[in-house]
Amino acid sequence: MTYRTRIGILIAFIALFLITAPVVVLYTAGYRWNEKKVRIEKVGLIFLRSRPSYAEIYLDGKLRPERTPARLRNLLPSDYDVKVAKKGYSVWEKTLPVGSALTTFAEGIVLWKQNAPQTIPATAEATLDQNELASLRRSDQLSFKANNETAKSDGFEIWIVNEGGDHQTITRLSDEIRAILPYAENGWIIYETATAIHAVERDSRGTRNDVTLATGADLSGLAASSDGKYLFYESGRSSGETTLWRLQLQ
Repeated sequence: MTYRTRIGILIAFIALFLITAPVVVLYTAGYRWNEKKVRIEKVGLIFLRSRPSYAEIYLDGKLRPERTPARLRNLLPSDYDVKVAKKGYSVWEKTLPVGSALTTFAEGIVLWKQNAPQTIPATAEATLDQNELASLRRSDQLSFKANNETAKSDGFEIWIVNEGGDHQTITRLSDEIRAILPYAENGWIIYETATAIHAVERDSRGTRNDVTLATGADLSGLAASSDGKYLFYESGRSSGETTLWRLQLQ
């Protein structure tokens, strides 16, 4: 090998190093080429936690290998359509933004068990503890305080007020609201009309998930078991033929 050849090889290696070293450093630091914006940006991530856990995750329609709780890493800054699903439960869907070098959190995901409510005989009412009975029969069904916040309704709108007086509107309906109940550390509000019971999330990013939990006629009263696994409500109270129902939530 001639001296000139050796020098040429050395120069080629130096040039290759000068080109690839910055790329490796940038990649290791979390920078990626964003084709949509035609520029280099630092990636972010999405952290997902659901109840129940070990649910499937779809990102922009594609199934991911991770299961909840999970961190979806190396995401270029953009809006992502996220779906969390588990067999036998409702589906949670939301568009979440990811910023450069930032983590987007979605930790209040609740997947509601899909099942039919069961009637509870009058003799079995004793299975409800005093707190559950008090919640079910409370005189003011349109106001509920929990975790230093108060959920309120005027019969057609639901909002949350904290101790500082901040007001967050959750939903507005054309049907009359008969009862409300905070659930999952106030991350969701269960509400009841005369013909249906729904759960709506507080997370206002994108579209709020609103799930129909049960349907019926002349519904009234709401109470959750102390472990959050069951929901109790009544039907037929106005006719005097009251039926007590239990619905499994988790």
